[in-house]
Amino acid sequence: MGEGSNRTSYLEKMGEQIDQLKPTELTEWEGQDLTSIQDMKSSQVTGGIKAYQSEKIEKIGLGSFALSEGTHYGFCTIIPKENYDLPLFLSRWEEREKEITLLVDIMPTVDSLVDEEYRKKYIESVQPLWDRFVSLAGICPEESDVIRSLCSIIYTAAKVPIEKEGMRLAALAPHTEYLKSYLAFVPDALPVESDTKRQEIQKKKAALRKTLRENFFKEMLQDTTRQALGENNLTLMTTLFF
Repeated sequence: MGEGSNRTSYLEKMGEQIDQLKPTELTEWEGQDLTSIQDMKSSQVTGGIKAYQSEKIEKIGLGSFALSEGTHYGFCTIIPKENYDLPLFLSRWEEREKEITLLVDIMPTVDSLVDEEYRKKYIESVQPLWDRFVSLAGICPEESDVIRSLCSIIYTAAKVPIEKEGMRLAALAPHTEYLKSYLAFVPDALPVESDTKRQEIQKKKAALRKTLRENFFKEMLQDTTRQALGENNLTLMTTLFF
């Protein structure tokens, strides 16, 4: 996976982790040709976004793009196949000259406050990373009320001030480390056998995805950025990532 035109190696470093799954690249999704977002080149936007599949994973969306005025965005999502209890992975990167805004999370597909086994397996096991990054410069709650309401208790969000170049790598670390933790869950994931548990997961996952499709890019991208991307590309990105 190529790095693209990003200032920090978000795409390259995330891609190195995803490559471990040996994913199959997709050229279309649900009958929609992805060509227009795989290679975006215009006077306002350059970059590329791709989709992948692998065993146990319905789809992976990974990509980045830069605006002519200099802002660089990166996104990565992982949606597990329907019969697995794997959480959703979500990563958002917005890089400017003096500040990086970020959000990374492993979103539970059950009520993790009630399901103790699930919470221990997928949430509490990642708690050390949250403890590690809680002291990251610029750490703060996710600003979007809608997106924050979907997040686990161990999400990391920040507005990292770039006072020196090393801060860019410090801001990137939560994304790659959370992704490593998520990918470590995949090999041992088994189909859910309980009909009741499977229905609960399917219902929660569908609700998560619906809310993300309707709100994520609306909340995370400014009006001018959405206009630069164009309605068709935004629709394709939404379909691909969620």
